[in-house]
Amino acid sequence: MLAEKFFLVLEALLKGRNDAQPTYADGAPRVTSSSQHVPVILPARDTLQAR
Repeated sequence: MLAEKFFLVLEALLKGRNDAQPTYADGAPRVTSSSQHVPVILPARDTLQAR
């Protein structure tokens, strides 16, 4: 069992060294959105107070 843990740690160290994308501590990839900004038009303040 100790040998299995050793190899898991070794694989994690080697994988982290070769990855171009950053990952979280649990191995999940860090995703950065590449979508463009979508403008949002908020209602005027007068219409909010009238409700």
